[in-house]
Amino acid sequence: DGHNLHCTYRFCKFAADNRILILCLPSHTTHALQPCDVGVFGPLAQSWKSEVNKSGREQIRISKDNILIFYKTACDRALKPSTVISAFAKTGIWPFNPD
Repeated sequence: DGHNLHCTYRFCKFAADNRILILCLPSHTTHALQPCDVGVFGPLAQSWKSEVNKSGREQIRISKDNILIFYKTACDRALKPSTVISAFAKTGIWPFNPD
């Protein structure tokens, strides 16, 4: 969101060293432009709900000892590169392609 607390020198140096372009979204537009809100968290929430329902059907209790196993399964299913690329495309934010 462009807030100066999010852009520390260390963060900017890391981005520059790794050829990462930092993109600041205009104020009051993140609800429409933020790729994760638009197309990533929804599929992740659906995948998580599916994991919770599956554990209930199989009578497996989700606890602090195994929650990350269930969450990783949900992430693996929902956070595919195609999902993330699609989320960026829906917001009109495309990765830089010099060709």
